Amino acid sequence: MKILIALGTALSLNLSLNLSLAAAPARADSLVDARAAARDARLAEDPAWADLLQYELYPVTGHLRSLADDPGFFNAPDGARNPAAELDATLTRLFEPARPEAPDDHPQCRFPARHHWLRQRLALSAAQLPEQPCPRLEKWAEEITPGGVTLVFPSAYVNSPASMFGHTLLRIDPPGQTEATRLLAYTINYAAKADPTDGFTFALKGLTGRYPGTLSSSPYYVKVREYGDMESRDVWEYRLNLSPDETRQLLRHAWEIGATRFDYWFFDENCSYMILRLLDVARPGLRVAQPFYWTAIPVDTVKGVVARAGLVTDVSFRASTGTELAHRATRLDPASLDAAIAVAEGRRTPQSLGSTPQAIEQLEFADRLVSFRGHAGKLDQDEALARLKTIQTTRSQLPAIDTGTVPVPARPESGHASGRVGLAAGRLGGANALFLDLRPAYHDLTDPETGYARGAQIRFLDLGFSQREGQGWRLDRFLPVDIVSVAPRLSWTQPLSWKVRFGWERTLGAGRASGPTLAGGPGAAWEWKGLLGYVFLENQLLGHGQVEKNWAIGSGPLAGLLWDAGADTRLQLEAGRQWFNDQRLDRSVARAHLRTRLSPRDNLVAGYEWTRIGLPGNDHTERSERRLSIGWQHYF
Repeated sequence: MKILIALGTALSLNLSLNLSLAAAPARADSLVDARAAARDARLAEDPAWADLLQYELYPVTGHLRSLADDPGFFNAPDGARNPAAELDATLTRLFEPARPEAPDDHPQCRFPARHHWLRQRLALSAAQLPEQPCPRLEKWAEEITPGGVTLVFPSAYVNSPASMFGHTLLRIDPPGQTEATRLLAYTINYAAKADPTDGFTFALKGLTGRYPGTLSSSPYYVKVREYGDMESRDVWEYRLNLSPDETRQLLRHAWEIGATRFDYWFFDENCSYMILRLLDVARPGLRVAQPFYWTAIPVDTVKGVVARAGLVTDVSFRASTGTELAHRATRLDPASLDAAIAVAEGRRTPQSLGSTPQAIEQLEFADRLVSFRGHAGKLDQDEALARLKTIQTTRSQLPAIDTGTVPVPARPESGHASGRVGLAAGRLGGANALFLDLRPAYHDLTDPETGYARGAQIRFLDLGFSQREGQGWRLDRFLPVDIVSVAPRLSWTQPLSWKVRFGWERTLGAGRASGPTLAGGPGAAWEWKGLLGYVFLENQLLGHGQVEKNWAIGSGPLAGLLWDAGADTRLQLEAGRQWFNDQRLDRSVARAHLRTRLSPRDNLVAGYEWTRIGLPGNDHTERSERRLSIGWQHYF
């Protein structure tokens, strides 16, 4: 019997070898024909091929290169810069013989999107180019069950450096998906592979492309829990009209880039830009990524997708736990709210609230508050579960009531553009002056809040120049990072406000040069009838040739107030003082800034700033100066 089995195996192997040898000349002829057809059709110049290889022009030199920073993404030695060579090499590899011992390693399985596109464009039959089995890819696609695509935008979360601009990802919707089942759908997410707890380091590395970007897939309910519950971020869902075939091609390309290293850059090669390029591969000719050549701020990419006629078919809003709690708090009077908080904190039993409709709302508020604090890590998990069990047991014995729906806020795409330029005239240090400001991204406390998080300022690469009469233009500030979080404290949550900035500033008066600075500190904020007040302990390290040892470190209070005088007008008032370790140096400041919106893209602004500076020197001179300006701002 063993002899017969061995003989059969040998005959089988010999037959396979003969068939392979017989097929080799035919496969070689098919490859020659395919490469010739590709050259005749000039496929290497097709924009769809450029999308598949992530080709783009260098911003400075204009030379073509791929965004992929991994040699394994290419089949030709110079494939990162030579589309024609890469196409020839890809075709050659796709025609390689089958690998029964490692089917998933075959080039057709490693590059399924390229394989699919080339097979379609060259009309290659199964006889010319045999289809190779790809077990891992097929299992992954089967689990996801692609039917359509939804663009998901979790709003900005200023307390996480990785999410300060907001974020975009894709949800792959199976056929026949319902409201009840969409949480089970899978997502395609691209993000920097980094520990984002250190905001300064994350910003610095993100600005210089020192993090690898990675693509991942996970169930949507995991992301909803992460964004809506743990980070309290509202989530917007934009249903796209991609067909099932286009969705499958998107997944094929996601598979290709999933194992590839891309350097992650904050402003251009980021999460949102990669998502747009996935859409471009799914539908050749869409080119939705093209307008975002220099920057790809997530909210701006959402605007770009919405602006494409017919691409978005439906928009839905998913309120975060924090937003829902804020809404429910408005439905309770102060005494009832305090009682509900006492239940959530275990200082009062749920049964003590009674069984009235108001008590039911109190129980539901307490239930969500316990969950909110548990997800935020402010409550031990076992303790949170115990409190939830007690509250929910009491609540289950009471009837259902209508507690209203969370109001849907203005959609993110309705907000102002991220870039802003400003020109103003006025007085500085007793002389007539002009002021020029440029901010590529993306929002500050005086900008219109529609579509943005309240109390959040995130400015990157902020530049300011001034020209006094009879003098040339001088740099007033260059701030790669300037972040302020003004988070109002409420009876049920007491978030920490904070601020940080670093770069170059003119800190010692208009007559002295700007110098390096690092500043920031903790704070607190309160809101009352539309007035948002805040106070910070502002610490600052500055470098300048006019101070002892060329550097000084100081600290002091800064208080401010934001007031919306109307739908289109906002006033900001601030005052503060800092004392430095060089006791001869101290600074006091008071400023006012008024912004009135003229149009969706234009503001009229006016500002006043008084600064008193105690300057180091033998006579410890003090000087004060004023800056007065009125001008225009334009968003772009």
